[in-house]
Amino acid sequence: MITTASVDWLRPLSVRDIFETDSYRVPLYQRSYAWTEAEIHTLLRDIRDARLDSRVQAASHERRDYYIGSLVVNAERSAEGVVYEVVDGQQRLTTLFIILAVVPSILGNDLGGRAGMLNGRLTFEGRAGAEEDLLRLARDGKSAIERLSTDGIRHAAGLVATAAERARHGVDERVATLTQPLFSAEDLEYLLDNVKILRSELPQGTDLNHYFEVMNTRGEQLEKHEILKSRLISALDDAGDRENFSQVWDACTVLDRHIQTQFSTKQVSGSQSVRDRIFGRDWDRMTPDNGDELFNVLRDDREQNARGQVSEYIRLSDVLTKSIDRAEQSGSDDGDSDGSAYGAIVDFPNLLLHVLKAQQKESFTWASDLDDTGGGVRLEDKYLLSEFDRVRPISAESVRHFAFLLLKTRFLMDTYVIRTQKTTAGDDEENWVLHRAFKYSSGKTKRQLSARSTFSAVDKQADDRLGDDPSQRRVLMLQAMFQVTDTRRASKYFLYQLLSWLHAQEDSSRVDGEAFARHMESLAQDRLRALYTDATLHGGTQVPNFVFNVLDYELWRLVRTSGTNELDQLLGTDTVIALRKSASHFRFRYRTSVEHFYPVMPAAEQGHLDLPSELSNHFGNLCIMSRSENSRRNNLMPKAKAEEFAFTGQSLKFQLMAELSLRAPEWNSEQIHTHGDEMVGVLEYVLEKEPDVLP
Repeated sequence: MITTASVDWLRPLSVRDIFETDSYRVPLYQRSYAWTEAEIHTLLRDIRDARLDSRVQAASHERRDYYIGSLVVNAERSAEGVVYEVVDGQQRLTTLFIILAVVPSILGNDLGGRAGMLNGRLTFEGRAGAEEDLLRLARDGKSAIERLSTDGIRHAAGLVATAAERARHGVDERVATLTQPLFSAEDLEYLLDNVKILRSELPQGTDLNHYFEVMNTRGEQLEKHEILKSRLISALDDAGDRENFSQVWDACTVLDRHIQTQFSTKQVSGSQSVRDRIFGRDWDRMTPDNGDELFNVLRDDREQNARGQVSEYIRLSDVLTKSIDRAEQSGSDDGDSDGSAYGAIVDFPNLLLHVLKAQQKESFTWASDLDDTGGGVRLEDKYLLSEFDRVRPISAESVRHFAFLLLKTRFLMDTYVIRTQKTTAGDDEENWVLHRAFKYSSGKTKRQLSARSTFSAVDKQADDRLGDDPSQRRVLMLQAMFQVTDTRRASKYFLYQLLSWLHAQEDSSRVDGEAFARHMESLAQDRLRALYTDATLHGGTQVPNFVFNVLDYELWRLVRTSGTNELDQLLGTDTVIALRKSASHFRFRYRTSVEHFYPVMPAAEQGHLDLPSELSNHFGNLCIMSRSENSRRNNLMPKAKAEEFAFTGQSLKFQLMAELSLRAPEWNSEQIHTHGDEMVGVLEYVLEKEPDVLP
């Protein structure tokens, strides 16, 4: 029961209320500010999504409030007033402070006196550098970013500034890249007055040590997908169907192994194993055609196991007197040599939304659907329950069909979608592999799951791999190109496009690799066309990451799969020579920061001159790299950048720029325009291809 005394301890406050009226101190025992790009971008997107959702959903003109969590504080009262010691929520609070300090200075909204509103409102005990950085931001906004001394705060301020700059420059909301959010004046206004935080004040005299012990040992809450599972199961009246659904669901949650490993190879009384019946004799295809067939297989297997349980018992005298082949006696599973664990590019809740969207037979195109306001299923896991709630009514038949689609989608993903695999080099998150599962037979091992390249020629009788099909590398590179652009596990509309095409194939176990590669190249062309304008191309750091990534793919393709004539027609001799040297070792990595090759702010004391903005922001002076590299290279001159860092591991465009800069006396207007015109020519070549003749 909430008493009058306790009401004051729980107060929903707007972000404006938080900073206009009270002061907060982060105690020394709290960790330093450590939010990464993922958390910051998620917060910016959540605020923007909440505003857009409120605009669409609200019955009146009033905006609905959006709650972003709690702030636990311990009030310290003195003659000077109250200072709230932040016990929990300091990462979010600091990020909100940074947003309010940086965004108004870019969008021209002073919040009625930004510095006065923020000055001294958030301090750090024992961290003078961090405290001084917040004071600089409150006073100077964006212009203070380069002078900040704390890496985490400087990084966060840069990310926020980029999002606001994209809005200021009028980047089209529909074609804004999914990895670089916008944050507009409307978003700022919504943040101030409609984003709410539940501030919880601890009672006076609370033992903070005990509080932390309780907080750190409290039980885990049910996750959304667990709640969803119970809701879907409730639509099944038959107990056997509920067991079947649960078995499929639980199997599909294991994303780091091939789905076949989650079904037994046990054979009872000479019958086929459940793995054989679902995935065929070679474990490399889906045999059920619908939910009823799948559930019948699972029900039969369960009944056979129930009848054959007596065979599991072995007399002690038999164990002592003779050798028994346990595997032969009981039909137990053979070991699967499925390789090391894989890393999936989506989480299970995101996968469920992909399946729901497929069940609704929705389509997606980059030209018209990127804003995702057309009422279709949103691929954000925060909407998991609400998206399923919109699909009514839920019947037993639809739940069985969903289970079938879930299992088939997992099979398609495991077979035709890239994953990552651990390596000794420590680049696990970028070691892209494309593997399919199959049954390997050798000597006494008769039923062992293994993996090979998805598109490979195989001698079925000898069960030997004859080599990869030429399409294997193209399919892998194309998917990696999309993945490093859309780095988040949510909003993977490129993945939905791939899965939709795969679901539509007549034989999902034998997809034509060449046709798949051509389809993805067509999707890339559509996406580039939706983004491509002259203003976008020469927009400096506002150029979408996808433009650089699709350019890198086409440069790689020109060397690896095209004829010499095609290459020579598009590029000059020096570029061709440099590209042939670079392309063989190229692979896609998470490069998320657009960099000026000739810096925007060169060192004037060393005699370097500023470039005009139209030349500095020209596509010929831009490349893409990892954010950590960008922070280290930011103000280096072109030759220094080329000499300090190894070419391998960089984008192909950067490698070309570096190679050309080392050959020329200087990186000047002529170099920028020459390189830029060549690269624009390659992009326009991609756009001009007819979809049915894409290579």
